Amino acid sequence: MSRGGPRGKVPGMRLRFGPLPPDWPESVVPWMAEALPREALDAGKFARQALCDPNFDPEGLVLAFDGDLPIGLVWAVHRSVPLENAPPDGDRGYLVLLAVREGFRRRGVGRALVERAEAFLRGRGARSAWVCGYAPGYFLPGADLAYPGGCELLTACGYREVYQPIAMQAELWDLRVPDWVRERAARLSQEGVRVEPFHAALTLPTLEFAREHFRGDWVRWAKEAIRDITLGDDPRRLMLAWRNPDRPEVLAYSHYGGERFGPIGVRESERGRGIGQVLLYETLQAQKARGFRCSWFLWSDDRTADRLYRAAGFREIRRFAYLRKEL
Repeated sequence: MSRGGPRGKVPGMRLRFGPLPPDWPESVVPWMAEALPREALDAGKFARQALCDPNFDPEGLVLAFDGDLPIGLVWAVHRSVPLENAPPDGDRGYLVLLAVREGFRRRGVGRALVERAEAFLRGRGARSAWVCGYAPGYFLPGADLAYPGGCELLTACGYREVYQPIAMQAELWDLRVPDWVRERAARLSQEGVRVEPFHAALTLPTLEFAREHFRGDWVRWAKEAIRDITLGDDPRRLMLAWRNPDRPEVLAYSHYGGERFGPIGVRESERGRGIGQVLLYETLQAQKARGFRCSWFLWSDDRTADRLYRAAGFREIRRFAYLRKEL
């Protein structure tokens, strides 16, 4: 990715800006995949996560061209479709993707794209720009520190770090449930807490739990998992801790989708009882039983990693910079 350079005037280049060309699967995606090698980007993923995003606006997707050759792309989002059960964020804009083709970096292309993305966001009423914590369609929870040119560019453009999310992964082939986790599960059972896979009778209590205790994208995750389970997917995809059979009350849930783990959450009043650890291991066992070799997630923080994940065999595999800039 590039840094520096005057606004849109790159010496020795016929730089212009425009929309996504009709042949984008062939002319854009291959070099983006090379520029962002850790994202396993292909035309299908780009179509699903960008072009089909409910807040996709073609004016927020800007390409840089050297003549007719696409050499850079930025995708900026301003929310027009509210995220269910989340606070309004119309004052925010998001930079979700930014890539510059090999051979054209550090020549002002990246800065020019960022400036156009910011102009788009200002025109939609955003007062700040964020990299990249956007739901539902985020590719990454921030600028990957493994791509130092991108972080340098954004810092040079005035973005400042808020914190550093981390991605983690655990190998499942040697998964063992510690005795202390089994003991906590037995104690919870004695206290009237049931830990078991989702079933239809718990639909409303599960959605109520997500809606009341975890604002943001949690309700969508729960609804999609419930839909898939009722269509025949693994019920252990959504593990619940709950009590009061006469009036069910969900205390926590843990979710997986394929090899991807999470989200997992425990209502605040029930934390410190080992519920999170028990659900974590239940979900990892479910993933292993499905034949998955590993379990991974994109977004946590160091404190949660130390408290919950590292003891279960998760190790850090990526680190990001969550950035913002006042517009």
